[in-house]
Amino acid sequence: MGDMQLVPLTELSARGLLAGDGRMIHGELSYERPAYIYRHRLKNCTVGAFAYFNAAGSTSAYRVTFGRYSQIGESSIIGPPEHPMDWFSSHPFAFTRPEHMPNIYSTPDFVRLGPEASDESAWADQQPNDTYIGHEAYVGAGSFIKRGVSIGHGACIGARSVVTRNIPPYAIAVGSPARVIRLRFDERIVERLLQLQWWRYDLAPFKHQVDFSQVEATLEFFEQRLADNDLAELMPDTYRVTPAGEALRFERLSKPLFCSDTDPFPFPPPRLDHASRP
Repeated sequence: MGDMQLVPLTELSARGLLAGDGRMIHGELSYERPAYIYRHRLKNCTVGAFAYFNAAGSTSAYRVTFGRYSQIGESSIIGPPEHPMDWFSSHPFAFTRPEHMPNIYSTPDFVRLGPEASDESAWADQQPNDTYIGHEAYVGAGSFIKRGVSIGHGACIGARSVVTRNIPPYAIAVGSPARVIRLRFDERIVERLLQLQWWRYDLAPFKHQVDFSQVEATLEFFEQRLADNDLAELMPDTYRVTPAGEALRFERLSKPLFCSDTDPFPFPPPRLDHASRP
C-alpha cells in the first residue's frame, strides 16, 4: 500500500478520476485509472480502467464491482439496498443498525425509534451485498439491476430493463423482467473472447493495426499476439479513495484491481442454457 494523500476536489482529473466535484462519492471507492464516473452517486464501489458512466442524468450504484471498459447508461440504479416485505414494517428502523445509515441515525427522532448500537447481525447484514458488472458489459439507460446480480463479461442490457437474475457473458437481455433474447456473437466467438480476456492487456500499441468493426479478424490478430507473447498486461495506477471534507483521501494501491492474480469477479456466471435460448 502507498502513502495517504489529501487531494482537493478540484484536482481529481490529475489522478485519472473524472468525478465532477467528487461530492457524489460515498463510503469507499477503489478504481483503476482512468475512470469516468462524472457526477453519479457511487457508494462503496470498485471501478475498472476505462469504465465510463454517461455524463447525463444521475445513476446510483451500491456495493458494485464495475469491470474494465464497462459502460453505464444514464439514470440507472444498480445494486440498491432491499427491504423485507414480510416483516411488521419494511421501514429501515426495523431491520438496520446505526452503522448502515449514520446520517439518519444521527437525528434524535430516528435514534429514539431505531435500534441501539449492537454487534448483533441485522436483517440488512444477511442480504446479498455485492453486484457485478462484467468487463466490457453495457447497461442501457434507465435500467434497474437487482442487488446480488452478476452481469457477465460483454453482456448488453437494453434500456429500461429490470434485471433480477444473472446474465451470461455476451448475452443481450431486455425487458421487465429482463430476459435473454440472443448472444452478441455466435457461441464459438464468445468462447474465444472469454478465453482471450482482451481487457487484461494493453491494446494501445496495436490500435492502428486492427479494424475493431471486424470481430473475427481482430480476435485472430490478438490471439496471435497472445500466442507470440506480444501482449503486455495492462497495469494502470490504482487508488482507494474516501471523502474527507473538501478533498478526497487517496491511497495508492500496490497492484491493479483486475490483474491476473487479483480479479475479484465470481465468474464465469451461468452459460446460456437451452431453456433461455430465443
